[in-house]
Amino acid sequence: MFQQLKEFKTLNLSYNHFDCSIDDQGCERLSKLKKVEVLDLTWNRFNNIILPSLGTLTSLKTLILGSNRMEGCFPIQGFERLEKLDISWNIFNGSILLSLGTLTSLNTLIFSYNGMEGSFPIQELKNLKSLKFLDISGNGFNNTLSFLEFSTFKRLETLNLGGNAFTGSISEGLCGLKDLQHLDLNYNKFGGTLPQCLGNLTSLTFLDLYGNQLIGYLPSFWPPKLQSLDLRYNHLEGVFSFNYSSLEVIRLSGNKITFENGWIPSFQLRALIMQDCGLESILEFLFHHLKGRFPYWLLQNNGGLEILNLMNNSFNGQLEIGAKMLPSMTYLNLARNHFEGDILFSAGDDCKLKTLDLSHNNFSGEVPERLLSNCTSLSLLRLSHNNFHGQIALFNLTQIDDLQLNDNQFEGTLSSLHTKFSHQSYGPIVLHLSNNRLHGEIPHWMGNFTGLIYLNLRDNLFQGQISCQLLSTEIEYLDLSYNSFSGLLPSCFNGNSLRQINLQGNRFSGSIPEALLNISTLNSLDLSDNELSGTILNKSGGNLSSLFFYYEEIISVASFQIGSLNNVSLLDLSRNSFSGSIPHCLYNLSFAREGGHLYAPPFSDALFTWGIEYRGSSKTPLANTYIFQAEVDEESEFVTKYRADTYKNKALNYMSGLDLSDNNLTGEIPYELGALSHIHALNLSHNQLTGSIPTSFSNLSEIESLDLSYNILSGQIPVELIDLNFLEAFSVAHNNLSGRIPDMKRQFSTFESKSYEGNPFLCGTQVRRKCHNDNDEPSPSQMESRQEASGKWYEIDREIFFASFSVTFIIFFLSVITILYVNSYWQQRLIYHTRRYLFSCYYFLYDNLVKLFI
Repeated sequence: MFQQLKEFKTLNLSYNHFDCSIDDQGCERLSKLKKVEVLDLTWNRFNNIILPSLGTLTSLKTLILGSNRMEGCFPIQGFERLEKLDISWNIFNGSILLSLGTLTSLNTLIFSYNGMEGSFPIQELKNLKSLKFLDISGNGFNNTLSFLEFSTFKRLETLNLGGNAFTGSISEGLCGLKDLQHLDLNYNKFGGTLPQCLGNLTSLTFLDLYGNQLIGYLPSFWPPKLQSLDLRYNHLEGVFSFNYSSLEVIRLSGNKITFENGWIPSFQLRALIMQDCGLESILEFLFHHLKGRFPYWLLQNNGGLEILNLMNNSFNGQLEIGAKMLPSMTYLNLARNHFEGDILFSAGDDCKLKTLDLSHNNFSGEVPERLLSNCTSLSLLRLSHNNFHGQIALFNLTQIDDLQLNDNQFEGTLSSLHTKFSHQSYGPIVLHLSNNRLHGEIPHWMGNFTGLIYLNLRDNLFQGQISCQLLSTEIEYLDLSYNSFSGLLPSCFNGNSLRQINLQGNRFSGSIPEALLNISTLNSLDLSDNELSGTILNKSGGNLSSLFFYYEEIISVASFQIGSLNNVSLLDLSRNSFSGSIPHCLYNLSFAREGGHLYAPPFSDALFTWGIEYRGSSKTPLANTYIFQAEVDEESEFVTKYRADTYKNKALNYMSGLDLSDNNLTGEIPYELGALSHIHALNLSHNQLTGSIPTSFSNLSEIESLDLSYNILSGQIPVELIDLNFLEAFSVAHNNLSGRIPDMKRQFSTFESKSYEGNPFLCGTQVRRKCHNDNDEPSPSQMESRQEASGKWYEIDREIFFASFSVTFIIFFLSVITILYVNSYWQQRLIYHTRRYLFSCYYFLYDNLVKLFI
């Protein structure tokens, strides 16, 4: 293979799948390339076997071995003439530094992401006097580092120590590196203050100190050639001056930084990120009479600004923007501020905005038509959590991929979207319109959106049925909850992409289609609060992690089918008509056992990420280089600790629970339920369970909420439950329990008497009933009378009781009104007595109040 390459000086074989079997004689053929000076073998499958052959290349000066399968040590024989060596993304160990220190001709050394740990022996590299570029990022070095140790490298221009765990102060020795141009210390544990001498580093253009533990005030002067500055998420404070004409990228988020008073910058910013800075006072330092208003100077004096992120601050007032003010801007994020009123958008010839996020403010009125008709390149528009109203109209936004208008007051139907997407095979990837006043049916043409992955129409006024055409798309997340959809659930749930379905709070009726429960990709299913009935059939179990069927009329769930839900973490079958005993096979369910990460985003992250972050001063456009993550949530609501909580996204990894309350379950609690050691909430209340509380419940080591109330349980409360260190909510109220309540130790010291009420034979300080002996068991006759008395509440249907009470009250009230209307004598007597009592009250108050002021 290499026979024809003998005269080459530069050879690039990167991004292939070569290994040492690339030719009949393997890597030995490489040794014949005596004239090659630059060899790039990045992203192949080479291992250490190739290294001796490479050592015979007498002219080799640059060797790039990144992202291969090399490990252990690096032989230096034959590599003495190397000037540039890149061995990043391999598995070399720390002993390699002993060898590399002898390659005195090196000016570039990169061994990032090799998984090295412990101390970084910088003294082993002290002989590399010509070193200009050193990158050891992404390892696990954790020693205390002094920058005085780098003084050996007089020519050092680039130093990247990012992604380690170095400690120490950067103020010592850093300013001695006079030729330094690029310094990256992000994601370490450096502390102390920033050295005031930073301004003396006259060649420095890039400084990244993101995610350290720096404290104190900003230096008075910055390097004059600085182009990119990242100080995010430290503990810095002070006043920052924009008086540096080279600055293009500024990241100051997560500090207490204000700005120089009375000076308006005139340089050409390209990216400004200052979220979470508490910028309610930014303009107090610039223009005292515009405190809290949007800093329009950022737009007026920076015509080249492409990215502006001022989210999570406290700007207020009305917002006025326009295409003329944003000649180069492609990304504008003003989310989570306090803007209010109408958006004033002035027209212009060319609006280049691709991403606009104005969510979580107090905007009102209609969305400006000029914004929607002029900014035709918008691919992401997020206006959620405001007070916009009117109909949804997209005008010329034919390139929209992500449309989030949820939590507003939009009204009308979805027909306004018809002209934009009905004739296209693509449409928005994310369509989030929940919590508005939209109505009508879901248009059939939405089934043409082959790219639609996320559809959320929750909390609107939609009606009709779900069409099979919509379900034929590649949709992954479908939330139609709390609308007025009705009819039978479609039996055409045959897609392989659906991961979360929420149809809660509608009027669906009939049985649950078997196809719905057998979707192999489904993670979460919520059909609660509908009018469904019948039996749950599920043969496969699939990947369900959340299953909700409460407030239905489900009759039964076959135990072997429940046992097949291997990945379930939240199972809510409460308020149904289940009868019989609790299946013993429930202990087979995972309920978030260790190692099972149940949550995954409801869509592919790659679909919503635009490139990589801007990391340098190159003049390439930033239009597609800023990361912006779509804000859509996977969520499940579950009752625990006596309240309904909503668990979103990765929080679902850490929540697990089983709710079988409000059914007609009988028999004893299976001893095997004690094997659910990772469950956080267990609710078996309001059934007719008998027997004792299993002592195996002491193995529920992560349980936080345990509710066994309103059953017919007997015996003692197991004293072993004291070992449940995370138990916050506990109730065994209204059972037939007896004996001594466990001592008020650990978590049991926090439970009040209401946790035990309705058990007259329990004793202890919690119920203010003295125990005469350790057992204090009631007699059989007492237990029998108690059981007879305790069973009476089951005969009362609370819904019927309240309904009959309401009807009785209304009838009584109307009867009184009718009698008074018919019988004029009683009517006059009522008026007479009413006036009499009013006058009596008036004079009583008048006489007593007058005495107070005399």
